[in-house]
Amino acid sequence: MELAEVEAKKRGCLVAQLDTLSYQAPVFYQKLGFEIVGTVPAFPGSPERYFLLENYQ
Repeated sequence: MELAEVEAKKRGCLVAQLDTLSYQAPVFYQKLGFEIVGTVPAFPGSPERYFLLENYQ
């Protein structure tokens, strides 16, 4: 992750965006500096989905 972020900054990226499911890694990404900016609630057969951003500015 760190190498990807270094490369993104070198290329002039201003933000990083990702999404993950509740059972995957939302806490992991928050520890890296990403902020949850949206969610789609869980429903039968599908876990909650999180949308995260990290601002490089």
